[in-house]
This record gives sequence, structure tokens and C-alpha cells, in this order.
Amino acid sequence: MKTLDAAKAKERVRVSSIEGSVRLLTRLSSIGLVPGSVLEVVRNDRSRPVLVYGRDTLLAVSRKDSERIEVEEVA
Repeated sequence: MKTLDAAKAKERVRVSSIEGSVRLLTRLSSIGLVPGSVLEVVRNDRSRPVLVYGRDTLLAVSRKDSERIEVEEVA
């Protein structure tokens, strides 16, 4: 298991869990990032937000938030 900030570009991952406050969980679920969601990492530069594509939407997830999202690789 790894966190979203450790995923590489062009990697497909499934969200396994999200750790954080109720505010964070509500905010992420409102944009479609919930456990079970499949995402494709578009860009992951170490000094910028992680860009992911999921549910026909391109999302930017902050580095801090991406450290709280556990993912697993999807074949």
C-alpha cells in the first residue's frame, strides 16, 4: 500500500482509504475521490499538486492531501 503522492505519472490506482478530518473527507467525496475510485495519475511533480484523472474529470490534489490518500495499483 502506498499514498497518492508516491504514485508515478501514467499509473492507474484505486483509492483504498482516506485518513483525515471530516472536513477533508467531505471535500474529497464532493469531488468524487472516495474509496474504490479508480484514478489515473497524470502528473506528479514533487513541488506541485498531484494531477489525477477520474470520473471524466481532471483533478488537482494538494501534496498535503495526497499524503492522506492510500492507493493500490490497478493492472
